[in-house]
Amino acid sequence: MIESGTDIARAVVDASFLRRQGSMAGRAAFRRDMDQSRRAIAASREILKRLRQRKIDEAHGDVEQHRVSAFDADILRKVFRDLVLEMKAPESQWRDLAQSLVHEFTACERVDAALVDWIIRK
Repeated sequence: MIESGTDIARAVVDASFLRRQGSMAGRAAFRRDMDQSRRAIAASREILKRLRQRKIDEAHGDVEQHRVSAFDADILRKVFRDLVLEMKAPESQWRDLAQSLVHEFTACERVDAALVDWIIRK
């Protein structure tokens, strides 16, 4: 069957329209993905920048150190022991529990390992 010229032209126009519509959706998805990638890269750069600054501050000794007095350490140890008894926490979780207690008390990310060892000592 031979199609008329108008049918062929209409089919070409329809195919062209569908292809353009598909490519527009593809471009929008691509742009969305690129924007998301750019935001992720910017966030990564910001984290790296903060880490580098922290390392520089540590090297220069500008990092604020939170001292824990002997009295405070005794209190932390007592709270730790009470918490372990209440929670019936296994010994494998004691170090993490003690670290989180010291972290909450000092509001400092760096926790002295010797203090944690002293707190969990039997």
